[in-house]
Amino acid sequence: MSPSWSLAADMGGTFIDAVALRHDGQIASLKHPRAGGPLAETVVEALDLLRAQAGIGAGDVRRVVHGSTVITNLLLELNEPPVALVLTRGMRDVPVLARQDRKELYEPVIAPALPDAKLFPGPLRFEICGRIDATGREVEPLDLSALDAIADAVSGAGVRAVAVGLLFSHLNPNHERAVRTALHARLPNLYVSLSSEVDPQPREFERWLTTALDAYAKPLAGDYLHALADALTARGLPAPRVMRSSGGTAPWRDLAELPIDLAMSGPCAALQGVAASISTCASGPAIVMDVGGTSADISLLLEGRPTFTDALECGGLPIRQRCVDITSIGIGGGSVVSVLPGGALRLGPRSQGAWPGPAAFGLGGDLPTLSDALCVLDRLPPRLAGGIVLDRAAAETALGDVASALVLSVPRTAEAIVSAAAAEMAEALKTHAFQRNLDPANAVLVAIGGGGAQHAAEVAEIAGIHRVLVMPHASVIAALGMLSDPDEGLVQFAASDCLWDSLPPRGEGPHALFASMTTVWVPAGWSWRLMPDQTLALEAKA
Repeated sequence: MSPSWSLAADMGGTFIDAVALRHDGQIASLKHPRAGGPLAETVVEALDLLRAQAGIGAGDVRRVVHGSTVITNLLLELNEPPVALVLTRGMRDVPVLARQDRKELYEPVIAPALPDAKLFPGPLRFEICGRIDATGREVEPLDLSALDAIADAVSGAGVRAVAVGLLFSHLNPNHERAVRTALHARLPNLYVSLSSEVDPQPREFERWLTTALDAYAKPLAGDYLHALADALTARGLPAPRVMRSSGGTAPWRDLAELPIDLAMSGPCAALQGVAASISTCASGPAIVMDVGGTSADISLLLEGRPTFTDALECGGLPIRQRCVDITSIGIGGGSVVSVLPGGALRLGPRSQGAWPGPAAFGLGGDLPTLSDALCVLDRLPPRLAGGIVLDRAAAETALGDVASALVLSVPRTAEAIVSAAAAEMAEALKTHAFQRNLDPANAVLVAIGGGGAQHAAEVAEIAGIHRVLVMPHASVIAALGMLSDPDEGLVQFAASDCLWDSLPPRGEGPHALFASMTTVWVPAGWSWRLMPDQTLALEAKA
């Protein structure tokens, strides 16, 4: 008998979402907290727990698919060591000068276009002689002798990755390939990204920045994908395929070589899952809001299909890469809250992630986060998916300094934090929709991710949206989306155990609805009803 199960694991900022899908559409799922150890270990632990829960043996598994927000979060937080750049002589400052777009018209001081000190500081930007012209013809031979000094400097700085960007390499990649060969001859374990392979298109700044970000992600992505493949094959499971930002999956080795194609892996999978399972009651355009532990992702479904773009922005960084059209902002459940000198609240982009996590998780975190505010307001259940027991006293303590700075009580401070989060999400949502010629009032808002349904109604109210949908398995929809591959014939999901067993079929807010893996907040002035397909519909009263 041929294997009948497909497994998927989506790695978010706080949880691993694991899903098993049988050939007849039967689903088993769980959320597993990310530990503080190696990334691959937590993914495999989640899949082991899921297989044990569903009674799935290694021989029953036909494929394993993996997706991740790891690279998205990496680009939002920029917490990895910088990379080195090797550029054509005279071009050293092109990646720093960037495009001179003034996005904030009335700001008296314009911040640098890029956080180059975190990505590629001046001492790590090197120049090399050699020239390809605009026709792709070599007009000056490459000076490979300079690479000895570059290799020594890279090694001495402890740099693990180098991005190579030479003029007109998209027409003739020979010089870039020669640089890689020479660097590997001296430093065999060095990660090298070539602009002619990452983004073989005109316009040097875009090509070189995308290549630098690919190199920046390469050590982390390469290490964890190799470890994941080794751990799965050791258990007798198939080597993983990995979700791409542009949709579909690819062998893990391909994504280890081109990790920038993972930049929107998790969000793309989530959107693919929504498109495969959205309720028929969502006719017309849909705005999808996916809120996790580190980020909130906004995207559109038009005529039931995701929209795509050839460029994206992640944490203010422009990336030229084919992907689903998503706007990401650094606000999620683990986002750290701070008070600016003028007394304004700031959420993120720094996140507590899963370890130590928000103070409410009781794992040693002591910084105030959005999740701590939700806990103080009793908008979270006593126990989260994955067995996390919340500590309200710790959450109140963590919010104490913020409350003192605002001269508010802790509960009022929590309300201010949640309201600020909703306002920022709504602003991102409106901007994303209006820039794509869509009035949010003409769309339905689909809430997914672990925190989407927690904030959706408040965000919808600010944005002028009157209807919100929360689908079954909303919090693990990204993992399901990885398995909704038309080529595999796995696009129909059967209902598993009801997620809303304790939910009255109709009701009104303010009310918190707790399910096994989803928490829904229904504000005052909103009502809910359960649809026949178990989709929860929230509607604003006229």
